[in-house]
Amino acid sequence: MRGRHLLTRVLRTIIYLLTLYVVTLLPALRCADYVGKEACAECHQAQYEKQSASHHAGSLRPIMGSLVGTTLLKDGHSPDGRMLYEPRGDKIFVRENGGPDVAVLEWAFGAGAQGSSPVGHLGEQYIEHRFSYYSRIRDLAPTFGHPPRVSTPIAELGVLEANETIFRCFHCHATAVEQLPSGPDLTHLLPGVQCERCHGPGSSHIQAAKAGASPETIRGEIVNPGRFSAKAQIQICGQCHRLPTPDIGDQPELENPVTVRFAPIGLLASRCFRASGTLSCLTCHDPHADASPRTDMSYTGKCLVCHGNDRRPAKLCQRAAKQNCLPCHMQQASVGANLRFTDHRIRVYEHE
Repeated sequence: MRGRHLLTRVLRTIIYLLTLYVVTLLPALRCADYVGKEACAECHQAQYEKQSASHHAGSLRPIMGSLVGTTLLKDGHSPDGRMLYEPRGDKIFVRENGGPDVAVLEWAFGAGAQGSSPVGHLGEQYIEHRFSYYSRIRDLAPTFGHPPRVSTPIAELGVLEANETIFRCFHCHATAVEQLPSGPDLTHLLPGVQCERCHGPGSSHIQAAKAGASPETIRGEIVNPGRFSAKAQIQICGQCHRLPTPDIGDQPELENPVTVRFAPIGLLASRCFRASGTLSCLTCHDPHADASPRTDMSYTGKCLVCHGNDRRPAKLCQRAAKQNCLPCHMQQASVGANLRFTDHRIRVYEHE
């Protein structure tokens, strides 16, 4: 009888230890599969150098030293004069004049191509600050999407974010972020969009290469979006740059003008994508570098691959002269006071 009880206790101990392993160690091991961009550079130096200099790589930074952090501290108070900013270590503390609530700003979301928004904590909850930096004006202005008028001290500080929402923010602006019921787990966070954000954890890929595995095996241990179909490539980019919801139709920019901000939504609705079956984000953009200026004639070269021999009459089209296609067929639209984006639903615009 004593032997049976002893065996039961041993089995319970084993089950407990296994449960402890699954709950506490497996997530760490999963994050340990991420090796960081420097490890990728050993074999992919050219891609590493381009990507490290891109806006993607700077899409999340500590608040101190960032564009928005520097601007917040320039005058020490908000544009409306109602909030005070104080640096403490690697964070910025912000409070309303005379108010009891203090928010701790820790992160700058956005590399500054359009702008950068401060995010931090108010107590135990994440908060997006009410003022952001905008590159068009090189200064602070109300954060896009926030209410224009506020009536409470907490609303003056910003908008409190739900755990699911803030996880998506970190998951798209950083690498190796895990989701917990309490919000994003930043224990193993790699700031910015690094190689493994799009290609997946690189540990197995590197181990296979060092072990002298076959090229097929090495390639099979990493995700390469370039091997996917055009639609799948757009959907991969759309994980962060947004995809259409079921209620969005063929003219998303008319149904919801804000969708112009999200290139995959317009591109998937475009006739160019639907008719070609091959047009994707990678057709025009190097995924490791910033988008070229709108004046870059490489874009027109991509258009002429399909439209170069089009002999249909077009009274106003400069295609035959190989002039820049974008001003006529991919216009820019404003989705806020300080934000402009290129409309990717490639088309002939109707003018009144």
